[in-house]
Amino acid sequence: MAELRLAILGSGYMGRTHAECITKHVHRSRLIAIAGGRRAPALAADYGVAVETSYEAMLARGDVDAVLIATPHVDHCAQVLAAASAGKHVLVEKPMATSVADCTKMIEACKHAGVRFEVIQTQRFRGAVSRTRKLVADGAIGAVRMFDGRSLFTDYVVDQSPWAGETEQGGAFLDTGVHFFDLMRFVLGAEAESIFATVTTFGDVPYPGLNAMSQIRFSGGIMAQHWMTYQMPTPSLPNSQHRYVVVGETGTIDVDAYGKVQLGRNGQWETYWEQPPIDYINRPLEPVRLEAFFRQTQAFVDDVLDGRPDTVSGEDGRAAVALVMAAWESSNSGQPVKLG
Repeated sequence: MAELRLAILGSGYMGRTHAECITKHVHRSRLIAIAGGRRAPALAADYGVAVETSYEAMLARGDVDAVLIATPHVDHCAQVLAAASAGKHVLVEKPMATSVADCTKMIEACKHAGVRFEVIQTQRFRGAVSRTRKLVADGAIGAVRMFDGRSLFTDYVVDQSPWAGETEQGGAFLDTGVHFFDLMRFVLGAEAESIFATVTTFGDVPYPGLNAMSQIRFSGGIMAQHWMTYQMPTPSLPNSQHRYVVVGETGTIDVDAYGKVQLGRNGQWETYWEQPPIDYINRPLEPVRLEAFFRQTQAFVDDVLDGRPDTVSGEDGRAAVALVMAAWESSNSGQPVKLG
């Protein structure tokens, strides 16, 4: 197979993001068709590809090898199962599904069908995060002891309509919590053993899980915590939307995922790397914003064509969902929850 022929299911903000990436930035691939949503005809026309009136028709096409699913969360499981049944490889947006049980069904269906299945977790491909992972893996700060994360926002509706925060879709904590927990697993190279959390929404707001404080114990005795809120009063804290601190035996990494990666060791700080500015509201199709998306899609294409191991596996996607669900369980019971 010289190239991977892709179709996109979903025509919203993320559908356009992925169409732009595949047509302009991803090598050894070709966008064939788009289906799903009222905006599909216009999106397909913009990129000069076919539009299909149904997902079933798209899956029936012989010139489609793989589907990229960018639809509401609650639909992912059935759509992945259908793709597997049709013999199509799958790259699905996060969160992988709205329950751990559905995640397992998706993994097993793709394995049974002999198709590749990977999950989009773009934070792994951001320059700041990927460089932090390398610093940790290379032992730049010695054995990791502690991790602190902050994701503080003043409003939930930032770059999308609020549907993702609805209870049926898993709520705001599932929508973005999978990002934070996957990032922690990725950077630390460790698995969560237990979690104690409080999850809530303040006031008469229709979206569950707008705030979460989680304390997590990772393998190797690593202590970690994460604070997420979408109800921070203005002006919030500076540079705090994606801020992480990794503390090791011999040094510290201070990470602003949309700013600087600073390395502290030997009694001084140095700027290790700095992210060029990203404006995902006004200039969402600029390469600097798209880089994480097309790097992940490129990895999926290369995994399929070259027979490489999964870059972000279904098991990775399930682990992130499992942490969110365990946090909710802990919050409801007032007790820590063991994982694994």
